[in-house]
Amino acid sequence: MRKRSAERPVLTLRELNRAMLARQLLLERARIGVVPAIERLAALQAQWSPSPYIALWSRLKDFRREKLWSAIERHQVIRARLMRGTLHLVSARDFYAYAVATQDLQRGAWNRLQVGRGVDPKQVAALAIAFARDPRPKEEVLEHIRKSIGGSLAGPFSWLVWRFVSAHADLVTAPPGGHWEYGGTDAPYVAARHWIATGERPAEEDALERLVRRCLGAFGPASVADIAKFAGQVPPRIRPTIERMTPLLRTFSDEGGRLLYDLPRAPRPSADLHAPIRFLPRYDELLISYQHRDRVMAPAHRRAVYTKNAIVEAVVTVDGFAAGTWSLVRAKKEATLRVSPFARVASKDRIAIEAEADALLGFLAPDATTTGVRFG
Repeated sequence: MRKRSAERPVLTLRELNRAMLARQLLLERARIGVVPAIERLAALQAQWSPSPYIALWSRLKDFRREKLWSAIERHQVIRARLMRGTLHLVSARDFYAYAVATQDLQRGAWNRLQVGRGVDPKQVAALAIAFARDPRPKEEVLEHIRKSIGGSLAGPFSWLVWRFVSAHADLVTAPPGGHWEYGGTDAPYVAARHWIATGERPAEEDALERLVRRCLGAFGPASVADIAKFAGQVPPRIRPTIERMTPLLRTFSDEGGRLLYDLPRAPRPSADLHAPIRFLPRYDELLISYQHRDRVMAPAHRRAVYTKNAIVEAVVTVDGFAAGTWSLVRAKKEATLRVSPFARVASKDRIAIEAEADALLGFLAPDATTTGVRFG
């Protein structure tokens, strides 16, 4: 760390990388439970069913699949469309704050598609909440609302109609949604009011502050643009919250001169700290939540990770930075973990990658009788 001024220290790229790794539990596997881990990480991407399980395996000591599934079944972990309109796993304690912070702006946009048709959003919400006391297929929820209000609920795209309904009623997905082996899009939905034991929608100001604190705790030091990227919001909606919180935060600059905010007591370890090999799943939140992603990977490698069809590939990190992509190849009782490095890998790193890959294969394919690691 060097100082540009007495008020605002400058953090190097490696210092930002090590801070990120520390927050993301990627410097050392943590001995904490699934729920506090998810809160530490702010949220887990759940677009690809195995993703949150692999994310936790890479971050927690002795993690087993049933630990996350049990937390979902006990309603301690909630699966819902939140940040950026995509599926996430969050703790039950955080759900309502995230819903207010990320969905309310979208509610207004979706209202314009329905209010002109004579649809009352409050009536839709009340009907959906009353009907989805227990998990229901989304088609049944929509049909119930259409019958109740005379069929005026419609639009050019069915997914927009569903987003309108689910956001207003705080509908969340119920099991089997969230299970390791469940890859469908037809999970039943239930109103959060009947699914989460305690809590209610907070005021927008409180919701945004909680989101900012979670984001900084998991990804900081971060710019307003980074926080907005994580939240799926425009920076002007985030900036007033940051300005209100600034007296309680620390500020830094990166080497490009961008203003960064952070929690005062958050870890910012030395740039020289060792970073172990780690495998991150497709859509890992770490790969998505920054507007400026240099602390995650070099710009030259991004095209291999962020594909044109919106897939965010799984990556392996070396010295804390993305160094290649990986995939699992199954054939009957055989399982191969294929690693595609971005550049030549040093011998000591190759050995470390193989060791971590072998451990990951035991988690991904416990039934396989033959396993192996392939480079290229």
